[in-house]
Formats: sequence, structure tokens, C-alpha cells
Amino acid sequence: MATPNAALRQYQQAQKDLERHDPAAAAKRLEAAIEIDPQFAVAWNELGTIAYQTRKFDRAEECFRQALDLNPAAFEPLVNLGGVLVTMHKLDEAADYNLRARARAPQRRPGKLAARPDLFRLARMDLAEKYLERARQIDAAHFSHPQLLLAEIHLRRGERREAAGVLDEFLKYHPDWPQAAKMKQTIVELRQ
Repeated sequence: MATPNAALRQYQQAQKDLERHDPAAAAKRLEAAIEIDPQFAVAWNELGTIAYQTRKFDRAEECFRQALDLNPAAFEPLVNLGGVLVTMHKLDEAADYNLRARARAPQRRPGKLAARPDLFRLARMDLAEKYLERARQIDAAHFSHPQLLLAEIHLRRGERREAAGVLDEFLKYHPDWPQAAKMKQTIVELRQ
């Protein structure tokens, strides 16, 4: 069944809102699109992405699951669900979704897959470091914050200066991070 034109218009307007850096307006439009067409999987995924980026992780999980239920073959909600589950520390379930995503498209989405921190969480630090470094190369400002996990890896290895360096890079891309002042203090301490 085709998505109704009214739902498509809401979705398109939501994209314009996102271009104007207005996620609240975009979320309202996506909610309207879903109200018109509850089967609009792409709108559910986009709404989940906004929820994730605004740290509403329960809502993000709900939206990604709904998108995946509506379109089990879709790649984006699969990889996004894996990411939010990691953030929520549902690590076993996250690993399952992330492995499914890698198996489905191992070469297609290197940036998204490289940003998946579940490898680190499963104590495979060398492999996690490789993926996280690749994520930094592709998009150092990515909302999955690969530098934070890289810093944690370096700290576990006792590599204080390396941890300070990636935290410094993180603040360059996210100067408005809520814990920026504390992170700056940590960086100074790590360099001593």
C-alpha cells in the first residue's frame, strides 16, 4: 500500500525542519505523518533518530522497533536499533542486532557500522578500536561519539595521553557537551 500524499508532505516538511536545525518541529511533523499512515516505516525510523539525538532513548528504541516491524528488510532501523540498545546498556540484544546488520550489509555502510561500540562492550578492544578509529575518519562529529569509547579503551590500557587526545577532539566537535567543563579538567589531569 502506498503512503498517502499527506503523510509524504509531512515527512518532506520534517526534512526541511531538520535542515533548519529544528528537531522539535521535525518530530511533530513526523508524528503527524505517522498518525496519517501508521505503516510509514521511514518516518518511524527518522523519528527514532531524532529521539536518539535528543537523548530520549526509550522513545528511540520504540520507534526503531516499530520501523523494523513494519519493514524487516530495512537496514537503517536495524543498525539504529542496535546503536540505541548499546546506549541503553542492553548489550546482549544490541550485539544480536549489530551482528545482523553487519551480516546484511558488511560493506554498504562503513560509517554506521564502524560507529557501533558493542564490540568494545563485548571486550574485543582491538577490533573495537579499529572500528571506532574508522568511524572517526569517516565522521568525527558523528552522534554516536566514537571518541568517548576510544578514550575509555585507552584508559583501560593505561594510555592516558591518547585518551586525553581523543577527548580533546571530542570537545572540538561537541563544545556544548553538558559535561564539557568536567571533561576539560579530566583532560588536564590525564596529561600530567
